Amino acid sequence: MGYPNWQKRRKNKNTEGALQLQILKYLRAIGAVAGKTKTMGVRRGKVYCYDPYTMRGKGDLEAFKDMIMYAIEVKAPGNAIEKGSDQDYYRSLFHAPPSRIFIEADCLEDVMEIIK
Repeated sequence: MGYPNWQKRRKNKNTEGALQLQILKYLRAIGAVAGKTKTMGVRRGKVYCYDPYTMRGKGDLEAFKDMIMYAIEVKAPGNAIEKGSDQDYYRSLFHAPPSRIFIEADCLEDVMEIIK
């Protein structure tokens, strides 16, 4: 079967998107609250642009199970997080104590009281 020039044939059918979906279905099946965290940025006409207020390196998925928060960065098989990358930096922040603090804020002062 031929593929049009604009459509690349993928050698590995287990792409990151397909893997994310598999992980999400599993997590929800075992009772976890899980979802995607990535955004494409800011829409400018027909294209998406980088949003300078997006936290870089954040995991692709987040899940909550048995009072534990999980950040999950999904990579295609054979790929890994590069040392020194935004994702490597985020991972170090996520594991640094105190981690995983939830703030319910209805005004700026609620945040300022906790994050100084």
